[in-house]
Amino acid sequence: MTMAKIRPSIPNFSYTTTPAYRQRLEETVTQHLPAGATLMARNFARSTASSYWLLKLNTKAPFNWITVRIATHQVWLQHAQQLEILWEDTHNFDQLGQLLVRQLTPEAIDHASFTLTAADLATIQLLKTLERNQLIWFIRMPPEISDAHKAQRFDLQTDFMATQLMLGDRNNANHLLVPVNEPRFQHRLADFFGKNLLFSQFTKHHLLKLLPTNQWLQPIMTAQQPSPNWRQEIVDAYGHEFAEMCFAEIRSRVRK
Repeated sequence: MTMAKIRPSIPNFSYTTTPAYRQRLEETVTQHLPAGATLMARNFARSTASSYWLLKLNTKAPFNWITVRIATHQVWLQHAQQLEILWEDTHNFDQLGQLLVRQLTPEAIDHASFTLTAADLATIQLLKTLERNQLIWFIRMPPEISDAHKAQRFDLQTDFMATQLMLGDRNNANHLLVPVNEPRFQHRLADFFGKNLLFSQFTKHHLLKLLPTNQWLQPIMTAQQPSPNWRQEIVDAYGHEFAEMCFAEIRSRVRK
């Protein structure tokens, strides 16, 4: 199914990359946040007017987070856990303020918010450790979805789980592509992708890079430290074989 209404032909949004524009956008978002929400991080798409905002919620849960996506078109990921605000006129900041007030309701926030478990934090630590050693995760996309380049829906619950997961070299998609079959880990990657804790880059041979959104993970990890025994938590969550494969690849990079 094509996504003409979800991701239309992209006009020139270069004006959204200027510091003045982004400052006004951030001011508008900050001024219209609901009580108890604190802006922790934000990032911006390169070629569209899409922006992503990580909020920390002051709720009964010790650490409760929410992803807010502001864009002119719907996200291409089905079952993404994001509160999406569609903003058609990207020059009209008054309109954006009204949309924020109207859509950041307690019910909407409760539906889209999330907490991170000890296994989540251990997984984030694993992702960051791998990346520091130039190792990241890839999935091999169905050709029709990869060729559409976000112009076709990609279901995180079905399409993502049906892809081939691989660990590879961040700087060379043709090097060290190690196939990995661990559904529990792949499911958690899909979950992170839908929360914008991972971002994607298309590459050759229908591969999609999955990279940690570090400007988000840094404030999260500052607020919620992973356990010193995070390596054992990886073993407990995904099994010894998976954990040892990851740690062996890290050790091989450290020796180099």
